[in-house]
Amino acid sequence: MNKLRVPIQLHNNVITCLRQCLVKAQHFFNISFDEPQIIYRQKGSIAGSAFLDRWHIQLNLAMLLENRDKFIQEVIPHELAHLIVYKKFGRVKPHGKEWQAVMETVFGCSANRTHTFSIPDNTIQNRHRYACQCQEHRLTNIRHKKIQQQQTQYYCKRCGCILLPKDN
Repeated sequence: MNKLRVPIQLHNNVITCLRQCLVKAQHFFNISFDEPQIIYRQKGSIAGSAFLDRWHIQLNLAMLLENRDKFIQEVIPHELAHLIVYKKFGRVKPHGKEWQAVMETVFGCSANRTHTFSIPDNTIQNRHRYACQCQEHRLTNIRHKKIQQQQTQYYCKRCGCILLPKDN
């Protein structure tokens, strides 16, 4: 099994960014926030996730290794903002006005909902092929299963057509 490991300097950079953002949030809100645990486990196309009740942040190690400082400067504040908002305001819209305010006013970062990092090749290869009238789409296992179980349909953002399975 080819398991990726976190270089200690890279982990230290993650923790430094996390702590800098925590200090900003503590000064702004005049509240003490515990330092969340950082877990390197995220897979696929998701750069990171904030687990509100567990108070930890999960990061995509492959994307971190490939994008390093840019990843740290974008993803750490993004995920920490979710935790800060939860602690301060409770359960609200994930990328709502409270989250945007923490990102922009408290952390001084752009409030982008999604990342622009390249997705590791093995993730793209494992996706299911779908098509509309204008292009091919690659869907995750979760979305593919929802379509197969007739729970939902997905539409192309460009042409508006329903995505249909493509013959391999």
